[in-house]
Amino acid sequence: MVLVSERPTASVRYRGKIYYVDARWLARRRLARRVILYTLLIALAIFMVGPLAYSLISSFRDNPLSWPPRLNAPRLYPPNWVAAWQLGVQGGGNGWTGGWAPGRELNLQVTFRYPEEPTPPRVQLLSPPYELRVPNPAPDTGFEVVLAEDKVLPDGTHEATYTVVFHHKGTVLYPLLPVAVVGPRGTEFVKATLPPDSVSSRVSGTFLTWKNIAPGAIGYIFQHYIRAWTTYKGKGGRNLFPFWVLNSFLVAFLRIVITSVFATMAGYALSRLRFPGKNLLFFFVIFTMMVPGQVTFISNYLVVRDGVFGLSKLFGMDTFLNTYWALFLPGLVSTAATFMMKQFMESIPREIEEAARIDGANTFQIYTRIVLPLSVPAIAALSILTFQGSWNEFFWPMVVLTQAEKYTLPVGLNMFLHHYFSVTGSVWNMILAGTVVSIIPVLVIYIVFQRYFIEGFPLSGLKQ
Repeated sequence: MVLVSERPTASVRYRGKIYYVDARWLARRRLARRVILYTLLIALAIFMVGPLAYSLISSFRDNPLSWPPRLNAPRLYPPNWVAAWQLGVQGGGNGWTGGWAPGRELNLQVTFRYPEEPTPPRVQLLSPPYELRVPNPAPDTGFEVVLAEDKVLPDGTHEATYTVVFHHKGTVLYPLLPVAVVGPRGTEFVKATLPPDSVSSRVSGTFLTWKNIAPGAIGYIFQHYIRAWTTYKGKGGRNLFPFWVLNSFLVAFLRIVITSVFATMAGYALSRLRFPGKNLLFFFVIFTMMVPGQVTFISNYLVVRDGVFGLSKLFGMDTFLNTYWALFLPGLVSTAATFMMKQFMESIPREIEEAARIDGANTFQIYTRIVLPLSVPAIAALSILTFQGSWNEFFWPMVVLTQAEKYTLPVGLNMFLHHYFSVTGSVWNMILAGTVVSIIPVLVIYIVFQRYFIEGFPLSGLKQ
């Protein structure tokens, strides 16, 4: 009697031969491969996106450099949004932006755990941060501390809740109301109407500080972003952060337009036209791609400083330094962009061009009406790469620009760091907030144009 296995089999091709194996074993093996592959992809995604996600969360924290690293951010908890809204309504009559308005009354509850009989905490009205340059509400603010609840816990300690009632006695509307509540020595902070910006235990007691106890919902959630956008001021008290963003957009837009025009024209000439020295010129383009930017840095700086051999005098300037011209003149023609467009245009069938010539089209008409429309994916990919390179460029703008109003965003963030480090110490939450803002345009542009980027970038390096 011959025993025939009832287990299903499957055919597998291996090195030109066909083998029959157990179908269940093959399915388990394929499943294991998928699990390993997706696990590696997820790990790689976490490794790549993790720092960005941590920076985003840390931009909402008051102490992003605390150790060990933590992901909890009270500003991202909805219950705190409600509390900030209520305090904004009490202080300024506006639940979104808050404030400290004349005639308003604000109640702040703070709970401490006392080892013995509770005693009222001390309240201190603080001055607004130096860099904000806003008036101090302390002269027009009065307060009183009232015991709201005293609960005795099973271990004999007391959990006392005090209500600090603030009164606006003046006639000036203040944007901030910074406050510190100091619990007696040995007390432990439990909770408050709005979580404090910092909690520290000192010899004199437990210090709770709020940079603003009437922030409103938007003022509380996006406090560090608002400060990053409005704090650093230039001449005349103008906010510089919006100027940096606009400057970066302007420079990136000019770079995209100029690079696209010259790269497509040069790519078309090198891929379609026949002229003496074409191969030598293309070899020179390839050679310049191998030269690091540090090698040409001094020469580019001298050319810009001297006004591009005196060309600046036509515009009434002795030099192009500290002007927007200096940001994109040295990079008018990108060799990498030229190479990219040449490779893409070579993939366009020549039959289309020959048919256009039969119909009477000249070289310029073929370039503008046939080649350019067919090169839209490559131009889109080139535009994304150009925008990203221009938006993130730091070294060259830092060298050629000296006026704060003309800085691009990366240079501005660098000045942001050094300014606050020298004045009030590093405020990393604001620096991270500015960094997150600088990432948003690149992400948006890539998401919107990713179809063209994925389609055009591979084809630009392959000759079909």
